Amino acid sequence: MDGFADALRAAEQDAGGRGIGTLGEKTLHLALKYYFAPDSSTHEQKIGGYAADAVTEDGVIEVQTRALWRLKPKLRAFLPCTPVTVVYPAAEETQLVCVDEYGEVQSSRKSPKHKSVWHAMPEIVRLKEFLNDPRFRVCVAAVSVVQYYRQKSRGKREKLDRVPLSLNGIYMLSGAEDYLALLPPEVSGEFTAGTLAAALGIPRDCAAAFLMILRTTGAAAVAGKRGREVAVTLPAPPDAAL
Repeated sequence: MDGFADALRAAEQDAGGRGIGTLGEKTLHLALKYYFAPDSSTHEQKIGGYAADAVTEDGVIEVQTRALWRLKPKLRAFLPCTPVTVVYPAAEETQLVCVDEYGEVQSSRKSPKHKSVWHAMPEIVRLKEFLNDPRFRVCVAAVSVVQYYRQKSRGKREKLDRVPLSLNGIYMLSGAEDYLALLPPEVSGEFTAGTLAAALGIPRDCAAAFLMILRTTGAAAVAGKRGREVAVTLPAPPDAAL
């Protein structure tokens, strides 16, 4: 996407050529911060006793590459003061690169795992207490990355760094309508996590988290039990009553 190459170059300059696996702030995190907040003077600003990744004219930008629940104390401090956008990457494609202790490449292969916006749902649902705050939104950034790692003894791997290759898409999620817009046309009316997972070809836990998000934001209502699963129902389209 436009501007991401510039953000990646800025991240590399910020890193100061310290090399793979030596950054306190990993490359993917740093590149996304520069993409959403290009002006470095906005970075690492304090609000409510916590340091925000960036504070722009649109509010706080907070990049979190895993474990979104860890942001809860920050969000409780930030949201009374300013809007907050939490940026969370989903790796659509991952190249796995093994390096030795000197940083020399030993092997490279594509990972069979592919993430999407749906794989972010189990993370987003951990922040459900904030989903109805109009100042809060989640940005899922679809990326392609290189995962560098070092092979340790007995088959163990030491993950070193994730370096983004491209930014492929952005999903801004700030309320019920944004989450409903993710559903394909064939999913409508009443459904369960199981039927949604089957329709989209995603893990059931991702579908279950999405249903909880729909219920939390008021985008769907509980329709009862279907076997062991809770079914939800979506509101009828505006023209359905005509």
